[in-house]
Amino acid sequence: PPSLMNVQLTFAFAFAFGGSEAQAVSRGTRVSVAAKPFLRPLSRLSHHNHNRNTRAASLTRTRATAWPWTRQQAPELPPLASSSQGVKRRKIVAGNWKLNPTTRQEAVTLLQELSQQHQQRGEDAPEVVVFPPLTYLSDAICTLQGTGIKVGAQNAGSQGKGAFTGEIAPSMLASAGCEYVLLGHSERRTLFKETDEDINHRMKACLEQPALSVILCVGETLQEYEAGLLKAIVDTQLRKGLAGIPTSELESGRIIIAYEPVWAIGTGLVATPDQAQAAHEAIRATVASMHSEKAANSLRIQYGGSVSPDSASSLMSMPDVDGALVGGASLKADSFTSIVQGALSDPLPPAALTKKKSDLPKVGIGSAAAPAAEVNPIPN
Repeated sequence: PPSLMNVQLTFAFAFAFGGSEAQAVSRGTRVSVAAKPFLRPLSRLSHHNHNRNTRAASLTRTRATAWPWTRQQAPELPPLASSSQGVKRRKIVAGNWKLNPTTRQEAVTLLQELSQQHQQRGEDAPEVVVFPPLTYLSDAICTLQGTGIKVGAQNAGSQGKGAFTGEIAPSMLASAGCEYVLLGHSERRTLFKETDEDINHRMKACLEQPALSVILCVGETLQEYEAGLLKAIVDTQLRKGLAGIPTSELESGRIIIAYEPVWAIGTGLVATPDQAQAAHEAIRATVASMHSEKAANSLRIQYGGSVSPDSASSLMSMPDVDGALVGGASLKADSFTSIVQGALSDPLPPAALTKKKSDLPKVGIGSAAAPAAEVNPIPN
């Protein structure tokens, strides 16, 4: 502070003339009067630097609390041009049936209802995919042929052939007529202990089949959400899951990312549109830092987590939400068709969005998730 600097300089001048400490104190009073013309400019400079340092410290604290993650938790990501700058991506709506329904007859009935209700609308219409259990894949491919609805498998192994009892090779799925494979779902990660490295090996094996595309699921658990680790967790899952994948594969559109906050799966809670938008922007920024801005801007990112007909349209109206990965609602033809209809809505214009970082929701810290209008009977 300026006052302390004055005292220090005054006694420095006083001691320079020699004598005892008491004499220096007495002499210092007289010296300070004579030194005032020299001290004033230094005092003003010290006061200016003190204020500047205070402002810098305040700005550092503001930046540190602007987002719920820190620089140590995730690397700094470059700014990214958002979809509002003219990038147009085709929406994709996928239904993950999981271990449902319980009989083949129920599955065939659902497939027939989907076939009757779905209408193809050209290139601008959303891409639609269903992921039935393995034993219903043949029925799905035959029943949905000509409807425009594609069929995918809920998982695939990393081996092509050999003594791997219970595994399914990507080449088997491709030759059977599958066009998609779902990888990295949170249930595979938590219940079956699949690691990011396991998922990466499966991803590479699937991409060796030209006929297959992949939906890679990422998302944070409730504990990670409450700790504000969304960005760090998703960044890690993407970097490990996409390790060694050529940029050309991302730019070609064969890889889709599904952001599924685990806390929203089967709970009836749905992220708000702003929360989903913020998470998808973070995903796109990670991909840009790993590969290229072109790859990030061409990448389609779905939202998943208790998606219902009531929430789908508002979620998919956000510029970086390119579709939905649907769970329980995909087991009813009416509700799934309604969600597909919601994907037809045009994204919000740039003027309708507040893009300042300070106005974006702090996902994971004090954010109340919007309850779904109806809790799905089957977890999403």
